[in-house]
Amino acid sequence: MKNGNARIFFLLTLIFSMLCPDLLVSVAQAQTKSFGDQLVDSLGIFIAPFSIMVVGGFALIIYNGLAIRRKAFIKDDVVQPIMQELQSLNIEGAKALCDQYKLPVTGVLKGGLERIQDDELDIESIEKGLEEASGLELSKPFTWINLLNTIGSIAPMIGLLGTVTGMIGAFNVLTESGMGGESSKQMAGNIGSALWTTAAGLVVAIPTLIAYFLYKTKFGNIVASVNQVAGEMVFTLVRAARGGFDSEEGGEEYYEEDQQDPNLPPAAEIPPPAQ
Repeated sequence: MKNGNARIFFLLTLIFSMLCPDLLVSVAQAQTKSFGDQLVDSLGIFIAPFSIMVVGGFALIIYNGLAIRRKAFIKDDVVQPIMQELQSLNIEGAKALCDQYKLPVTGVLKGGLERIQDDELDIESIEKGLEEASGLELSKPFTWINLLNTIGSIAPMIGLLGTVTGMIGAFNVLTESGMGGESSKQMAGNIGSALWTTAAGLVVAIPTLIAYFLYKTKFGNIVASVNQVAGEMVFTLVRAARGGFDSEEGGEEYYEEDQQDPNLPPAAEIPPPAQ
């Protein structure tokens, strides 16, 4: 498919060069400057802010790509030992594991465990601690994601400012010198600068905004997973406090004893029916 497209493009170029050779010569003569030189000359004073935003946006895209990963927030081999300690109501052991493994999810879990005082399980207080810790732990990574949105929003505004500035310069030339001769070239240069700044703003804004929405969606899924682990911690604590984990091994025997009527003799002592 790629070879076919290349052949079609080559044939169209060949036909166009045969039909309009003068146009190709004029275009080749017009491209006396490289793309970079044209960009620098057209942007003028706006080259500095656009350079900062390009470097900053590219760095943020790479950083968030490395930072916004599920393993950077939640690790199953870290969560499971904490849950096992909570099943035996070993609160201090669970806190020690949270201190040992520095992750956002362990910070959230520790915020809830800190609300357990004097071995008293106040579910509302624990959930409040989880909520507050979650706000603190998860707001920091989102700050770097939100910077992508900031750059993507500012870049078109700077481009618009350059567009307005260029158009004002073009109309000033038209007012002072009129049309024709050198004034027409100055007007064309100002209009070209206006279009270049608009294009530069869009070039910066489009990839940064795409990255922002992708990372925002991914971060939302990670936050949901962290909240799920927090809910599992509360459920584990409540179940352990009620002895749910201690009765798992003997649950079946307990069920069979409940089914036995205490007024009846054992099965072996029940006399057989009369013939």
